[in-house]
Amino acid sequence: MANRFEWAKMIFGTIAAVSLLFFTVIGVQTVWTRYVVKDYDRQLTEQVYVDAVINQNANLVFYRHGCPYCQAGKKAVITTAEKSAYPTFYINVESEEGQVLVKKYQVKKSASLVTIRDGQSQLYLYAVKDKQGKITADEKTIEEALDDSKNEAQ
Repeated sequence: MANRFEWAKMIFGTIAAVSLLFFTVIGVQTVWTRYVVKDYDRQLTEQVYVDAVINQNANLVFYRHGCPYCQAGKKAVITTAEKSAYPTFYINVESEEGQVLVKKYQVKKSASLVTIRDGQSQLYLYAVKDKQGKITADEKTIEEALDDSKNEAQ
């Protein structure tokens, strides 16, 4: 009889330890993904933008999964956009809603940034090839595009 209780305690203890380990790993992964490895999927999506009023001040960041230019500029764009006074929407150019916006703003390259200020849009490329042929984030253009101080002065 005591042997049965020992088995039950061991099974219960194992299940509790595995559950604790599982939830610890999931929690660490969630924190890591949300705050350390920034990703487009955690941000606003093209559907939210399509549902919003188009003439508001906003930033549209176009991207495509697997695009080396998008990958190169992603961190710089997200970091700078977080500081913007205006909402930033991340648009997957391969989605149906994304295609509508690609046509509307005449986006030719996936790694594009559109700023809309007072209903007027301006298109920027946020990643380029440098002289050595390496694809890098165009941080100067990103900063210029998302510099809201010039708009606040007007």
